[in-house]
Amino acid sequence: MLDRVKEHVFALDARWCDELEEVLFSDPVPNLYSIEHYLACPLPVRSPRIPLHYYQGFVGCERDGQLCCVLLLGSNVVPVRLCGVAVEHDVAERVETSDATTLDATALAHRDALAQLLLQVGSRLDSMFGESVFVMPLWTRMQELCEQTRGDKSPLLQMLQPSLGDGCDHRARVLSERPNQPLLYLPPEKDLARFYAVELPELPAHLPAPLKPVPIKPEPLKSGESPAGAFQLSGEAAGYARLATSADLGELLPAAAAMFTEEVGFDPVARYGDGYAARLRTLIAGQRSAIVTDVNGRVIFKADAGIVNLDAAQVQGVWLHPDYRGYGLAKPFFAAAAQILQRRYSHLSLYVNDYNARALAMYRGTGWEQIGQFSTIIFER
Repeated sequence: MLDRVKEHVFALDARWCDELEEVLFSDPVPNLYSIEHYLACPLPVRSPRIPLHYYQGFVGCERDGQLCCVLLLGSNVVPVRLCGVAVEHDVAERVETSDATTLDATALAHRDALAQLLLQVGSRLDSMFGESVFVMPLWTRMQELCEQTRGDKSPLLQMLQPSLGDGCDHRARVLSERPNQPLLYLPPEKDLARFYAVELPELPAHLPAPLKPVPIKPEPLKSGESPAGAFQLSGEAAGYARLATSADLGELLPAAAAMFTEEVGFDPVARYGDGYAARLRTLIAGQRSAIVTDVNGRVIFKADAGIVNLDAAQVQGVWLHPDYRGYGLAKPFFAAAAQILQRRYSHLSLYVNDYNARALAMYRGTGWEQIGQFSTIIFER
């Protein structure tokens, strides 16, 4: 196989800041994860040389001196832009305007190079996710390259499958393929109070009832402050939901781990150790985790502003305790949690698996609108 990586792919350095920012910030809602990384880890002054086996950061390809491909490389890979792929921004469905049969030689070479790079670093990947028009063509090409080189004893395959003796089988390393995940957006003008300002259904006697709703008391207006501004600053609770505090960590950790295991397929505490609890502490300290607790203080519902930038946030970790499912609680709990998070981040988004019909119905039933589509590939380690 030709080493297209060395020929076409390079790590972005400070010279590419303007072009990268144009790519990321021209459409921030689907790019929040990449934006968060960019702001936390600016581009290096000088880019490292190939190989990039252990590099974490933005890489790309250029065409006529312009940045035409962008990929965030790390344990979680995010294809941000692919050469030859255009995205419609004004419609609900984002579509790929060019498939592999119509791409020119340069676009095909770039796609091959990025796919080859990901196969080379495959042993350390947790996932690849992002907009479907970028993820799925790259993932398809990775599989094709594996099939073409089946049985070869090249370093590429040894890195991809170090523990297999029967050659390369990409399916053996894939924990889950989720090609269709609607990207949803909650317009700022949506008022969710009607969904949670109601009496909750009666619960079975063996289940402790959630805590009573905490009333929101408007704070006195400060000099020059509008009533709307005071409302934004006043409430830390809505309905039965409230912002988590440091005292909630002990109950929030098992709830968050249960959500992650249920959704992704492995225990995050076992894999990430103390790093997972540290992540929860960050969310709590940033007032980015909304919870509902029962009378014993157990967290029975949670939702986080997992990724944030300015007034935009991606909601993650939505979870209702199994004991409380089937009683009509998900909608009022989630509406209240979203209302709390929206007071700090007026532009909320999330993505959900298309086969999760109940969750999709709940989101759409509380005013969320589809603006695009994500895909996620989860790998084993």
